[in-house]
Amino acid sequence: MSTVQKINFEPVGDILPLWRRDLPLAVPSLADPLNAVSLVDGEWVTLDNNYRLVRAADVTSVGDEATLTSFPVFNERGRADRMGMAEKKTTIFFRGEYEADTRIFDAAAVVTGGAAITAVLQPLMVATIAIAGRNYAGLVGHAGSGSTAPIVGYVTKLPANNGGKLRFISGYRR
Repeated sequence: MSTVQKINFEPVGDILPLWRRDLPLAVPSLADPLNAVSLVDGEWVTLDNNYRLVRAADVTSVGDEATLTSFPVFNERGRADRMGMAEKKTTIFFRGEYEADTRIFDAAAVVTGGAAITAVLQPLMVATIAIAGRNYAGLVGHAGSGSTAPIVGYVTKLPANNGGKLRFISGYRR
């Protein structure tokens, strides 16, 4: 089981070829650190029809999978730069390849026929997970070729060998 801390998502190595985007939130209160369900770094979001960010999965029910391509949040909860903007925005990794360590995952979760995270290069998808009694849009093991859920990455280091954090590389398949 993972734990949420001050920093939950850290790129590994160089991120120069990566496109980061600051996009507006569909629900501005998700940027408020006093909001009990505000976004944290390492959580996953997707775009709505108005080009605004929404959580990738419905966090009211554990196990709901993301059905659209999702992007990881790359700024910490309560950062002053996103709070000071008139239009509340958050930074995401939008395009490009990267490798990152995350705490926002559930290695044991089996969502819609998926598999627990147990192997290097195992595909990953986004779903609603529970950490310490709160729901997040995080990473779980993908079901493989039998699933239509987007693959958002592949495991490169298991939590047992990485200080409790899951290391993965980006990579999409629809």
